[in-house]
Amino acid sequence: MYIRFQGRIKNERADSFLGIFQLAFQLRDSIDLEKHYEAELIENLVWLKEHLKSPKPLREEENFRALSWFKPEAQHPLKRIRAIVAVLQEHGYVIDTLKSSDPGIIIYEDGWQVVAKPRKGAK
Repeated sequence: MYIRFQGRIKNERADSFLGIFQLAFQLRDSIDLEKHYEAELIENLVWLKEHLKSPKPLREEENFRALSWFKPEAQHPLKRIRAIVAVLQEHGYVIDTLKSSDPGIIIYEDGWQVVAKPRKGAK
């Protein structure tokens, strides 16, 4: 099962909800976080930036509806993501954890993640 973390803030352009990275950057940029929350958020974002590939298809205009999903074997990144989720929840964000054996049409894959376009008619 693939795993995706997302909030309940709508991404109107893509007809989906903002993912965990978008929410983490939104929180970081929107308020002055207490030092320990800021440190936790930055530490985990830096680790993820250093160890998790940034899929090129996510930056391509024709893939604006594509979503990122973690593979279940991505235990190290998932530990970091869960720490970010805790900070977001502490600041009032509602985070949903989605699981799917079929995330859509996979357009990118590496050892820890896939990027998939939703199938036609899927939300």
